[in-house]
Amino acid sequence: MNTTCPNSASCPIFNGILAGKDYTAKVYRTKYCEGGEPAFKSCKRFMAKEKFGSCPPNLLPNSTLSLEEIGAKYNLA
Repeated sequence: MNTTCPNSASCPIFNGILAGKDYTAKVYRTKYCEGGEPAFKSCKRFMAKEKFGSCPPNLLPNSTLSLEEIGAKYNLA
């Protein structure tokens, strides 16, 4: 079973967009990126990429926006 998100190699949250926020980045990586399939499938970044084929670089894993709102806000639909 894969415990790391399959999108981690290209994910800016996993790879350092949160520069200077090491604790926050570690929490996101632990909770969403490295927590196994149930964890990364609950990540809004993962869900957006699955639905739209791409994900906005600044979307956080715990975004409160629905997928429909994300699509509309970032012109992904």
